[in-house]
This record gives sequence, structure tokens and C-alpha cells, in this order.
Amino acid sequence: MLRIAVTVVAVLAIGIAYLRSVPVDVISIGTPVRQDDFTYTVTRVVKEQKSENVSYVVTIRVDNEAKRVDYHWSDDIAFVTDASGRRYQAIAPSPSAAADRTPIPPGESATYDLTFDLPADAKHPMLRYWNGILMGDVFDVAAYGRAAVAL
Repeated sequence: MLRIAVTVVAVLAIGIAYLRSVPVDVISIGTPVRQDDFTYTVTRVVKEQKSENVSYVVTIRVDNEAKRVDYHWSDDIAFVTDASGRRYQAIAPSPSAAADRTPIPPGESATYDLTFDLPADAKHPMLRYWNGILMGDVFDVAAYGRAAVAL
């Protein structure tokens, strides 16, 4: 029993190390990123220089291509990283906007605007996604987690 547990832990550690070592796949705005039966597409980016930071408003379309399952979007699925490895979450939406995050039925889509405030010295910002690993992600080794949209 102990051997099995040690083997499982070792396989998981190797898998995590592998995923962290694979370089990101930089894609352009408008390129869909598939996670299982769902796709995320950055359709627009608006950049606004402020005094101490740069604000990016990113529009993401989420398509539910599943046959039976609703999709539940959460703004923390998308995040921005910079060349220094810093990670930035979207500014929390107003309570009324957060309440609008209703499930996306099969065959339908929804669009969300997320705002990211980065310091002015952030170099090469890229929007990325992480929502865990679903069954369909096992076969492509969670490739969606390596996709990065250059902002």
C-alpha cells in the first residue's frame, strides 16, 4: 500500500514539474483556447495608460460546446502574468455584475469584460487561464493552461 502511495505522489510530482517546464504558447487575440468542451476567446483588449499603472480591459467570449452541461464562468479563471512572473487578478466586479454570472447553457455563449491594473513597469503582459483539469484536458495535458494572449 505504501509503495502505491509513493508511486502516485512521484507521478504527480513529475507531472507538475513537467507542466511548469513547458513554455507558454503565445497566441493572438481572436484565437480560441479549448478547455474540455468549453472555449475562451479574447475578442478585444483596450489599454489605458494611467499615472502609476496601465489598465487593460479584456473582453472574453466563453462558448459552451458541451451537449448537456452548463458552464460556470468565474473571473478568477483568467489572470495576467508579466515577464517578471508576477500574477495579476481582475479587479472584482460590482456586486450587480457578479450576480450576472449565470451559468452558460449547452450550445450558448457569454461575453465578459475583465479589468486588470498593472504597474507601469510590467513588461510583456499576457492573459492566461487556469480552471483545473477536466476530463478532456487529460488527453492534451491541459494545453489550455499554457496558452497566453499577448496584451
